[in-house]
Amino acid sequence: MLVEFGRFGRPHGVRGEVRFWPYNPDSPLLVEGRTIRVGRDPRHSEDAALEAVRFDPKGVVVKLARIDDRDTAAALTHQRWYEPRDAFPPAEDDEIYVADLIGLTARTHDGIELGRIIDVLDTGPTDVLVIRGRGRTQLVPNVADFVRRMDLDRREVIITPIDGLLDTPSGGA
Repeated sequence: MLVEFGRFGRPHGVRGEVRFWPYNPDSPLLVEGRTIRVGRDPRHSEDAALEAVRFDPKGVVVKLARIDDRDTAAALTHQRWYEPRDAFPPAEDDEIYVADLIGLTARTHDGIELGRIIDVLDTGPTDVLVIRGRGRTQLVPNVADFVRRMDLDRREVIITPIDGLLDTPSGGA
């Protein structure tokens, strides 16, 4: 399973460097000499050698092997950097990778299935789970009032619906 690590921005300078926006700028994966996957989506990605990584006041600038001019670097704009899931360090006890939430079944505390998590939106103060099921998409803030338990072993998230926030098959919360 390939996980999106960040996205490439515009070329930086004339020697083939490009701005990179990692989802975690402190990641140990941001080191030169590694082979990464680059593409518009995981199925259409290709290996690329990470030749150089440097940090400046605006963020991260990278150089990939065989990309030596601004025009070639421009082709990377809006492409993504993908990593195998097992390349990431283990999550701390109180942490979960967003990639591990995608595909989990969302259920109420009564066992009613709401759907599957298809995305997690970063809204600033809290993440929002995007749940698709029963012909619709619903948004649930990832806070203790709504999300009671995340069980990666059982591949489910237990949610306590609040009246008016989620539609359940019984018509209410």
